[in-house]
Amino acid sequence: MNLRVVALLTSNLLFLVAAPMLLPLVLAVVDGQLRSAVAYAVAALATAVAAALLRRAGRGAPDVLHRKDAIGVVALTWICLGIVGAIPFLVEGSIRHPASALFEAVSGFTTTGATVVADVDGLSRATNLWRCLVHWLGGMGIVVLFVAVFPQLGVGAKHLFRTEVPGPITEGLRPKIKQTALSLWWIYMALTAAAGVLLFLAGMPVYDAICHALSTLGTGGFSTKSASVGGYNNGLVDWIITAFMLVASLNFGLFYGAMKGQVRQLITNYEVRFFLLVNAVVIAIVFACIRERHPDVLTALRFASFQTAAVTSTTGFMTEDFDKYPDVARFALFLCMFMGGCAGSTAGGIKASRVYALLKLASKEVRAMVQPSAVVAIRLGRSAVQPEVLREIAVYVTTFFLIFGMASLCMVALGLDLISAMSAVVACLSSVGPGLGLVGPSMSFEPIPPIGKLVLTFCMIAGRLEIFALLAVLSPTVWRK
Repeated sequence: MNLRVVALLTSNLLFLVAAPMLLPLVLAVVDGQLRSAVAYAVAALATAVAAALLRRAGRGAPDVLHRKDAIGVVALTWICLGIVGAIPFLVEGSIRHPASALFEAVSGFTTTGATVVADVDGLSRATNLWRCLVHWLGGMGIVVLFVAVFPQLGVGAKHLFRTEVPGPITEGLRPKIKQTALSLWWIYMALTAAAGVLLFLAGMPVYDAICHALSTLGTGGFSTKSASVGGYNNGLVDWIITAFMLVASLNFGLFYGAMKGQVRQLITNYEVRFFLLVNAVVIAIVFACIRERHPDVLTALRFASFQTAAVTSTTGFMTEDFDKYPDVARFALFLCMFMGGCAGSTAGGIKASRVYALLKLASKEVRAMVQPSAVVAIRLGRSAVQPEVLREIAVYVTTFFLIFGMASLCMVALGLDLISAMSAVVACLSSVGPGLGLVGPSMSFEPIPPIGKLVLTFCMIAGRLEIFALLAVLSPTVWRK
């Protein structure tokens, strides 16, 4: 790994992060919130200074970007994002403990949505905007934005793009990676604008509509209300957000194809079908469990659909506390936390394509026991899957559950009960946000000890970077030139 290259490129990324901090700064000035304005001014200045120091350290770096360098840039960037993102909370005083502020910032940028703030209504409008804005930036990935803005990376940009965009397989949509990233961002912005307009027309105030559109498309889950979306008690708002949570969970590459007339791919894609099928089954289960809690069928279906989409998309919004549902519904939603959304989406989790591939692999092994001489190819859609890809998927899922087990053990050792510990870890590792028990939808992560918050912060970054990009940084091999 060439540390000068890593420092130089990370500095450029930090400069891009400093600019959005001016938006909450302006809002704080408009609202007359002097403390908030100072907090975001200090944060923007500190981020710019850190970027300038990294750029100075990266002087003389070669133009070539190797895979090791790309891994270093992505990992270092996300660590730096957590630190600079925490500055406004600490200076403003909305979050006083450094571990909690770091947790909140990383939760924002990784689109996890787990929060240590119990009284969200008590936060300034500037801080709520910042929390939702970092969701949006982290959703598509600040690194993808960087690739779109700085084309001088050439071939090396592809390493950055493939390391950042979530999912087992990432293919270029356009011949040049810069054009690919730009295409994704235009689609992302258009969907965000559409969500914001529809939420405003449905009755949300302009500010709230903007914030929730940012959080929804980023599949983050931070809201401007302590009661989340349920605080609006608006059926139309619920259905709009449910639809956009599912949209944000799909592969954005398919949206690009649909824009070019390839709508059939969006409809026939195996992963989309599997993901929507899982959602339909879970919605049916939750609906059956909560039907008697609501006055009519449509209302029960609305709540079941919203809670299910919030979990499978790893957004983490809520309209009611699903931790109070019957155990069957709770367990179904808990299982969905592991899968998450589709590859190439802003959602977290193992990804539907990996789960589908493992189910196909299990089916093949069962058939091999019955017909040992049969030669069965595993196909995902129309394509046969190579054994190397299946091996990579199996290794990834195994590593995911190893981290889940070890982190859960740490949380139990810190005093959490088993359900709270396990759900807290998977909620952070899969970027879901709320869990069960002490970290349920109506609770916050504030009671967790500082060491526990750091463990969960590691889980959030590891999950956002698909685990191996972060683990690779810890390997001595990556640090050798």
